[in-house]
Amino acid sequence: MKLQINDAGSWRHISNFDALAEGEVRARSARLAYALNERCRLRIMGDRGEVKAYCKGPHFLWEEKSNS
Repeated sequence: MKLQINDAGSWRHISNFDALAEGEVRARSARLAYALNERCRLRIMGDRGEVKAYCKGPHFLWEEKSNS
């Protein structure tokens, strides 16, 4: 899985991580984004390149990607 950030108009890779660590990655990265700025957005990509979830300000709560 991959964690990516967008704070200037394009997505950039932050880190790869194991699916077992996803809960901790979500919690820690949301706190980091909150500290950076409220325009910051995060997303988690699955191993096949699919977007799994988004996190954005001002509250930085994770939302699952809808399939619609």
